[in-house]
Amino acid sequence: MSDLSVDYAVLNRVRHNLDHIAHMMKQPGRDMEKVSGEAMGVPELAKRMDDFGDEWSYGIKQLTKFSGKASEALLKIKESFEKLDDELAKMGEKGKGKGKESGK
Repeated sequence: MSDLSVDYAVLNRVRHNLDHIAHMMKQPGRDMEKVSGEAMGVPELAKRMDDFGDEWSYGIKQLTKFSGKASEALLKIKESFEKLDDELAKMGEKGKGKGKESGK
């Protein structure tokens, strides 16, 4: 008997949280792209604000991408474990049937 187990409720909750993070981060990323440093008035501050906006937007996009890919990976893991679980259950049922036929 294997000691390996998967808590599907936890896995689903983590996937949901990652999907939620990705969804929440999209709007701030889009908003930051729209911010213009010129609105700050001071040229040096405007340049720094533009640089910050670009870096912020890039970082948010990376977090969003990571969250989405992590969620997809967790889904594949869940599906693989469910498939394995089903296959093992079927093998167990077949094994029980053979024992009955041979008089065991």
